[in-house]
Amino acid sequence: MSTYVIAIGGNALAQNAGDLDRILREIAVAAVDFAVKGHHIVLVHGNGPQIGNLVIQNEAARPVIPENSMDECVAMTQAMIGYPLQQHIYNELQTRKSDLQVATIVTQVLVDRDKLESLKPTKPIGPFYTKEQARQIAEETGMVMAEDSGRGYRRLVASPKPEGIVEIDTIRRLLDAGAIVISGGGGGIPVVRESDGSLQGVSAVIDKDFTAEQIACDTGADELLILTGEEYVSVNYGTPDQRALHQVKLPELETYIEQGQFPEGSMLPKVQAAKRFVTHRKGGTAVIGSLTRIWDILDGTSGTRIQCG
Repeated sequence: MSTYVIAIGGNALAQNAGDLDRILREIAVAAVDFAVKGHHIVLVHGNGPQIGNLVIQNEAARPVIPENSMDECVAMTQAMIGYPLQQHIYNELQTRKSDLQVATIVTQVLVDRDKLESLKPTKPIGPFYTKEQARQIAEETGMVMAEDSGRGYRRLVASPKPEGIVEIDTIRRLLDAGAIVISGGGGGIPVVRESDGSLQGVSAVIDKDFTAEQIACDTGADELLILTGEEYVSVNYGTPDQRALHQVKLPELETYIEQGQFPEGSMLPKVQAAKRFVTHRKGGTAVIGSLTRIWDILDGTSGTRIQCG
């Protein structure tokens, strides 16, 4: 029996209602397939497009109703995506007459207040804009805008690294009880611990890949699967010399990172999270691949496999 932590890219979920429903259904079927074989499954999803849209809605409605804070928006996206995914998994379990359970956990993630205050915005959220639109938004609002991997311009927000998962004991107990767990949605709700031990939400968006890595290490997962829009991690991306990586050891991966092969805000955090996992979880494997090839990734026939060595 193995434990799999599966991170699903937020941009891969930024579809119209019909496509999103189909994608979530496919994820549900794949998760149940492995769960009924006795494996433990944790699903972590992104929220970049969804939280960006919520922020825009908040800003548009500001003259009428109070604005939600960034941490509240993250919590809202955990339910926005977790609810239909949980429902699809539940329905699939019912179809198979399985007594396994599924639960979505509103997940708080600890961040370091001092580190947060010194961070520059790096995490892209929300819709894509043209260069001119981005310039105008930056001038009118003071938001930091940047080009995102050749796909257009997006807003950037601070993205601290996770220091711990508040609900990790609950996640472990649910896994031990045989439940499929949806947690860490949108990277988790960023919180800091006050001097009296209480928690307080802060304005930031944690990258879901690092949160998935933290959950994977804390649950003793055997594999961390990071699903995105690309079938493989590639070097020399977008050039005639582009080359897909099928299997890569840590020393080789570190060389590519130093060379700046992976764009910040898109593939780089995925590669860094995979590197952190195989470094801290001895014997563990990280795989980065396409959401549309989830079956092949789970079978070991697709995706870039990263191992210690």
